[in-house]
Amino acid sequence: MNKIKSTCIYRYIRVILAMAMKDIKSSLTERAFLLTSIIIPINFLLLFLLFALTGGQAPTALVVEDKGPFAQQFISAMEHSNSFIIHQTTSSDAQKLLQLGQIVAIVTIPANFDMALKHGSQIELPVIINNLDVDFTNDIRRAVPLAITSFYANAFPNQVAVKAYEIDTYTHDTDYVHYLVVSLMVVSIMLGGLLQAGSNAAREYEKGTIKELLLSPANPLAIQIGKIVGSMILNSFSVALMIVVIVFLIGVWPQHWDELFVFTLLLMITFVTAGLIIGTLVRRRQAVVPLSIGLSIPIFFLSGAFGPAIWGDPVTATVTQFQPVYYGIAVFQHAFHGFTTTPTGLIVDGLILVVFAVVMVAASSIVIVNVRKRGVAAK
Repeated sequence: MNKIKSTCIYRYIRVILAMAMKDIKSSLTERAFLLTSIIIPINFLLLFLLFALTGGQAPTALVVEDKGPFAQQFISAMEHSNSFIIHQTTSSDAQKLLQLGQIVAIVTIPANFDMALKHGSQIELPVIINNLDVDFTNDIRRAVPLAITSFYANAFPNQVAVKAYEIDTYTHDTDYVHYLVVSLMVVSIMLGGLLQAGSNAAREYEKGTIKELLLSPANPLAIQIGKIVGSMILNSFSVALMIVVIVFLIGVWPQHWDELFVFTLLLMITFVTAGLIIGTLVRRRQAVVPLSIGLSIPIFFLSGAFGPAIWGDPVTATVTQFQPVYYGIAVFQHAFHGFTTTPTGLIVDGLILVVFAVVMVAASSIVIVNVRKRGVAAK
């Protein structure tokens, strides 16, 4: 009895390994689709990162007509506000930059700046804004008064009656790009998994090899697991490349490497299995690519990629909790930065991801079994 059981397990494992190797070899011979599944997630990461780099701070021309100590303190307040990309220049050059669209605003420190402050006189700080982009416009409108407040508190500490006493939740601040790039990694894992597994599954229909699989005596669950394993191995190339870019090029080092690897594995299982379902249903690789991208982009914006989703609209915050990227971003933010971005916490978020993975594997099993039944019935 034990010998029969061992033989069955051995055959089951052989089917899994055979299917995994088959998909890997097929992908390696069709390099175009393999490169697509690797390059698109990386491009997704880099394009949104470029968007963050260009949109994080407002390019501002600073015209300094007073070289006094108060003027220098005000320049320092602007430079340390984390809101401006400052270009010190002349008034005429600043106007040219504004006309060319290379800056958002011109801030001028007038010639009597120090003298007026020494005599306690009121002074106006001219701020010219190109209000074409409401986001940048609002940034300037908020940041300039904050810079003035910061300057005044440091220059005249005894005259400021109210001061903020900041108590930070975390021991360190995190750059906006460093926060966003972690969220982008989760969505890139999703996109890569959908593309790779979806292409592998659709290839079986395009080449007609699905008939051999459906009519073979191999266990359909072993076939399914083999295809999942093969797609995960192939998807690991893009995941490894993303980790190299994030850690070694951008410089975002994980605080918890063990969490990173465990949750990466969970997400890969979930999204590779989802890709297997998509490829089985659409049956064409050309349809898998736009469908995968079309699913990833809206989910990206709904999942708290730019900040915790619970801070946003209550309806959106509720809807996003029914898909895995929301929890994936939460556990990755903890793995990289030690942040807790959901009310459920790390352990619950991890368990929910396990549930998503189990549900997706079960759903793909149902799809494959049903396809096999229809194939056998048709024969």
